[in-house]
Amino acid sequence: MWRFLVELLSYLSFIIIVCLVSFLNRNSEEYLQTKHLRHLFLNPNRISNNFAEISTITQYWKWLQESFIENIAVEQWYNEKPDNTSYGTLKDRTNHLIGWATMRQLRVKSDTCRIKSSIQNLISECHDEYGLSVEEKHSFQPGWKVNATKNYSSSVTAAFQYQTSDQLDTYIYLGELATYSSGGYVYEFRGSLSKLRYDLAQLHQLQWIDAQTRAVLIQMNLYNPNIPIFTSVVIIIEILPSSGVFPSARFEPLDLYVFDTVAQIICVVIYFLFIIYFMIMEIRSFLRLKKRYFRQIWSYMELGIIICSWTGVGIHIWRTRESSRISRIFRETNGDTYLNFQFLAYINDTFSFLLAFCCFFGTLRLLRLCRYNERLNLLSNTLKRAARELMSFSMMFSVIFMAFLTLFYLQFVPYIWECSSLLHTAQMLFEMLLLKFDATEIKNAAPFLGPLYFTLFILFVVFVCINMFVSIINDNFRRVRADVYKVHSDYQGVLINLTKKFRRWFGLPATNVVSINEKATVINVTEFSDPLKRLSSRLDRLSVLVNKRYGISQVQPKWKRTIYIN
Repeated sequence: MWRFLVELLSYLSFIIIVCLVSFLNRNSEEYLQTKHLRHLFLNPNRISNNFAEISTITQYWKWLQESFIENIAVEQWYNEKPDNTSYGTLKDRTNHLIGWATMRQLRVKSDTCRIKSSIQNLISECHDEYGLSVEEKHSFQPGWKVNATKNYSSSVTAAFQYQTSDQLDTYIYLGELATYSSGGYVYEFRGSLSKLRYDLAQLHQLQWIDAQTRAVLIQMNLYNPNIPIFTSVVIIIEILPSSGVFPSARFEPLDLYVFDTVAQIICVVIYFLFIIYFMIMEIRSFLRLKKRYFRQIWSYMELGIIICSWTGVGIHIWRTRESSRISRIFRETNGDTYLNFQFLAYINDTFSFLLAFCCFFGTLRLLRLCRYNERLNLLSNTLKRAARELMSFSMMFSVIFMAFLTLFYLQFVPYIWECSSLLHTAQMLFEMLLLKFDATEIKNAAPFLGPLYFTLFILFVVFVCINMFVSIINDNFRRVRADVYKVHSDYQGVLINLTKKFRRWFGLPATNVVSINEKATVINVTEFSDPLKRLSSRLDRLSVLVNKRYGISQVQPKWKRTIYIN
């Protein structure tokens, strides 16, 4: 019993500490900050200049000139009076722009794809999809010409010069359609609003975005001193080689002022004292159990907590050094330089991922306390008993699911976005498993085959496979529930004895508790087959139920579990 109390208190204390450490890394204002910036730059509820609805390069230039630069270069108040106090802030007068915004283009080389000999007379050049091997890295003059024919401003001329990642302090970006390198051709949004309008008009005229362009990334970093939260913003359009534009945006809020108070530091210290204690316990368990240690699911949870925790320490140190580097550069240049928070955002995402898994595994550890009560331990016992059947079922289900996955992908890949890749197709099929998928697009893509495929998937996967899965779990649950009081356990009765002691300590009246004798009596079937003995056993059980029903506290018989052998 005391072992149960110690384990309960240690588990609850660890959960409280790990939740405090995890939640201190998050700010409740992050979502509101991200939502505000999305509405400010992307215009999701407007008919005109809606970034999500951009489908051509002309619409993108229109969004840049009429919406984007109006939000980052503020010169007037709402009553058209000049504003000389809001330099360096966005249109909302709250978020401060750190350095300036940049627009980086990634291009492919000309004639990077092979043209069929039968149509070479009709098509003069061809441009392949983006890849590191076909990326254009040469510098040009305005208009993508080798020799200069006219003088332009320095910012426009620099937009046609290729710059490396070391010069730009940029990193690889993982887009929706491809992974883009850290270099490129960059235009800096520096200067007054009139200058930005003039530069964008010249870039548009010089066809800065043309057939060889595969991606244009707008990157900027913001700071809201009222919260305080930094935000890394990436607004990207990916230009498909098959024509068309795919717009997307990422807003990464960063709360760098964490673990800097005395209370937060104390929580972190206590947390790692727990981790060191768990490491010692796991080492002792491994030395005692040897190979059996890796046969327990709880061992992997403990290892997951330990590994994620110590990895999080390294990531947090890395994040602290990166934020210190950015702060140092900002102080040395008085903010008159471009600072990229992209790498810091990657580190912060990794750190949040590790904290989330620590909290996840730590919460699941509470399930170990269920072993002190057989009724609460039904879940683990059911899964343990159904393991082999579930493995056989999973193999059958995987074969059927893969068959439908290839069928839907090959049939609808040119027509439906959800079937544009194998991963998206698998996601669509899982949504169909939950019956939360609209089959209208499938019907429009193939009026006859679409509904047929959909019906077959519902019949075989939803009606047959899912019901088989539920039946396996249900059958094993019934067997485990029937064996609750038939299986001997060292932890049985701990909660009952603990409840008795608490009632005795606090002076509460005792309840009618029917205790169970742990020692099973072994008798022969022929002995128990005697009708008189069977009648006597039934009467004893009836007496116990009557006493329990009508509150007769003097009678407390003890049942003995019986094992029958032939």
